[in-house]
Amino acid sequence: MASRRRDHVPAVALLLTASLLALAGCSASPEQEPAIEVAPQDGAFDPLAITLTGLGAGREVRLVATTELEGSAMSSRATFVADEDGRVDLATTAPTEGSWTTADAMGPFWSMTGTSPSSPDALSVDHDVRLVVSVDDDVLTEAVVERRGYGADVDVQDVTDDGMVAAYAVPTDFTADDPTPAVLVFSGSDGGLAYARAAATHLAALGYPALAISYFKSPGQPPQLENVPVETFLTGLAWLRAQPGVDLARVFTFGVSRGGEMALWLAATRPDEVYGAFAPTGAGRLGCGYPNGQVSAWTLDGVGMPCAEYRRDVAPPPEALVDGSTIVGPTVLACGTADPVWVACPLLTDAMTRFGDPTRVRSVVQEDAGHYIALAPYLPVSLDESGAVPAATHQARVEFWNAVEEVLAEAHH
Repeated sequence: MASRRRDHVPAVALLLTASLLALAGCSASPEQEPAIEVAPQDGAFDPLAITLTGLGAGREVRLVATTELEGSAMSSRATFVADEDGRVDLATTAPTEGSWTTADAMGPFWSMTGTSPSSPDALSVDHDVRLVVSVDDDVLTEAVVERRGYGADVDVQDVTDDGMVAAYAVPTDFTADDPTPAVLVFSGSDGGLAYARAAATHLAALGYPALAISYFKSPGQPPQLENVPVETFLTGLAWLRAQPGVDLARVFTFGVSRGGEMALWLAATRPDEVYGAFAPTGAGRLGCGYPNGQVSAWTLDGVGMPCAEYRRDVAPPPEALVDGSTIVGPTVLACGTADPVWVACPLLTDAMTRFGDPTRVRSVVQEDAGHYIALAPYLPVSLDESGAVPAATHQARVEFWNAVEEVLAEAHH
């Protein structure tokens, strides 16, 4: 079944202007003035197709994209050479130079740099992106693309039941009449609720209810990723399963980085309650605390759980390893080989060895990608990470979220 997001009218509004300037001697023919053609494409979070037309054969042009989120200015730019028909199809034409360097129609959006918004909530609101095509300092044509925020068709409510610090995100057209897969979401070593809330909003934008929970760094919770009660996750899981419209046979966990190990552990040890798991840059073992690696990160019934040190020269205790073979449904893993935070891809490879049926695992292993794979794709947020290639991290995001969407759609009977 297709996700609800795909059933919506494409979330793009265009204001296309006619040519603003015709340069003598190399201008386009009167029949076709310079223009920017933008069309929505099917897929997770509505990517676009962008073509520049009427430029003149072989003309070198510059494309600049600008936007503002939460008062933060972001921009991208690239230079292209038009083909013999005076066209540049961004999906098939690589820039000669720019903030992105491969053929990619969404390059103007994901490659933006500048001051990123301080709150991930800013990434869920509608925003305008201005595209300007110019030669030297002369503007040929421009367009304003209205990017519909991932939270535009989502209702989010704070949840404080049973002492939780949580937020429940559902599609605005969500109904209990159609049992729907649901997701329990939590972030990594950043702690708190902000990034989990953003991921839950992204999942709800695809059509699925999602409960984001904080498990440390919020009031009443441990200040560090040390001795965190597993009961926090179990409480959130029980609350989610009690909501009207949730398909009890198709509940997933979604944990990022250090949260990924808990997403897999819950799916492996609670197969009657959790169907499958999403663990971008996660691990198939329970790690020790952070920053104090001498204590457990997790407790169960008040007792510290066996934990693995994240050092290559220290073998993990068998009790700390997650047995993926007991996970009932599909699992999606993702990593970048240039992850500067930890050895995400070796950890993914290790986790894969404990799945009885590897065909139930979808793994995204992206060469040169970094750590920040979990944010939804195409967002205007800086992807700079030490040693990683932004284009590779972007590609990992696209592939990961496409896999998430496909798994949830297949689970929606």
